[in-house]
Amino acid sequence: MKKTQQALLLGAFALCAGVAFGGNPVRVEQNEAYQKAAQVEDAFAQVVEAVKPTVVVITNKQTPKGGPAEWMGNAREMIPEDWFDFFGLQRPSRRRPQEKRRPQPVGKGSGVFIQEKGYLVTNYHVIKDCEYLSVKTADGTVYDNETDSKAVRVVGYDEESDLAVLQVANGKKNFPYLPFADSDKLRVGQWAIAIGAPFNLDYSVTIGCISQKGRHDMGTVNYEDYVQTDASINPGNSGGPLLNLKGEIIGINEFILTGGPGSQGSVGIGFAIASNLTNRISQSLIEHGEVRRPFLGITMQELSPAFKDTYKIDAGVLVREVLPGEASEKAGVQNGDVILKIGGKQVHSSHDLMMKVTEYQPGDKIELDIRRGSKDIQITVRAGTRSNYTANNGGSSRRKFEQQDKTDAKNGRLGLVLDASSGKIVIDSVVEDGAAEKAGDNNDVKLQPGDIVLEVNRHEVTTLEDVKSALKDSTNNNAILYLERRTNNGPYRFLFAVPLGK
Repeated sequence: MKKTQQALLLGAFALCAGVAFGGNPVRVEQNEAYQKAAQVEDAFAQVVEAVKPTVVVITNKQTPKGGPAEWMGNAREMIPEDWFDFFGLQRPSRRRPQEKRRPQPVGKGSGVFIQEKGYLVTNYHVIKDCEYLSVKTADGTVYDNETDSKAVRVVGYDEESDLAVLQVANGKKNFPYLPFADSDKLRVGQWAIAIGAPFNLDYSVTIGCISQKGRHDMGTVNYEDYVQTDASINPGNSGGPLLNLKGEIIGINEFILTGGPGSQGSVGIGFAIASNLTNRISQSLIEHGEVRRPFLGITMQELSPAFKDTYKIDAGVLVREVLPGEASEKAGVQNGDVILKIGGKQVHSSHDLMMKVTEYQPGDKIELDIRRGSKDIQITVRAGTRSNYTANNGGSSRRKFEQQDKTDAKNGRLGLVLDASSGKIVIDSVVEDGAAEKAGDNNDVKLQPGDIVLEVNRHEVTTLEDVKSALKDSTNNNAILYLERRTNNGPYRFLFAVPLGK
């Protein structure tokens, strides 16, 4: 190569090298916008640094069960050695006595300290069926009740909310802990920080916002009050805290929705048990070792458009049945009452009422604002204890009816063929295009043959004359029927509104 060409190539290389390696580094202008963003970044880092010592990693250990391979091995050792000699086979080596199986980790979750004496809250499913538990704190210390029975204690758990409380070090050591925020005051769009051990990656931090609050009807547990977030929550985050920028607990992470079968990762839809519910359950577990839930002693039914029209109200919960001997019956609540408020707070749904009741303790006085017919009344109920109620929500006590003469008749106003021959008012058939059939489109259920009419407009009915007489007390020209339907799960009672027409 000629010297001139070599010089040109070397010069070009030097120029490129100067651009690639000898240039000046890029500097981001630290203007006002940058300073504000840096302050937000610093705030997140400060929260995480402050709260990290309160978060723990929990390992559930269980002893594995023997499998088919073990059975086959044991059977092989029982075969006489002469058998192998007879067939010219090599004798198997005799195994040493099998060592005792030791507990193995079967799952990992998270938790957070809520009191200084080592009390921490987590999900019940994190510790479910555990034989032993180990709890690792942020400084790397491991508390294991396999080696020290007092290292980790299950204080109590509540399957109906999927919460559990543990105590570490038998209360003999003080731990940093976090306070609870008021989840009722959360605002959609607020920042949210999740800390936990997803996929065995201890102390992982994700950041997002509060996507929604008050989620329920997810079909996970009986008592549901969830904060929805897009902060990534994955397997292993369960039981860990969801926090606000003050480092307060706004929820305990529980589960996620995924992308479908075979997908376990977060798609930005995660749920945490709201802090107010978590706080109430945790305190009850710490104080009593169990959850003592207040009980009104009623079964409930949502207000259909027909009932809203009948009672001229927009919101409330219909009392489907007052359970015999329970708190509401003693206070004078009746079937067909509409609960408008509890403790002065508006009630919008059965779930709403149930969650408001949990704010009380058994024995507390609860003020109920009730619409009965066209009148508004107030009743004070002294809450019972939910454990006294063993029937399912649709169950009810059987009523006794005196035997009546056999008769049947067609009630034109109701659009029902009623049969009183058994001593009960039984729907024989629903008249096509009649009032009851049309009303089915405006109620939660539709009437069907075999349904038993227990009451009409709050009057107990056992004869057709009772029905006719009770219809005279219809409110806003709507008849309110109280019925019983036999199901595979037992008797189910409900209310049904029928517009009678002009």
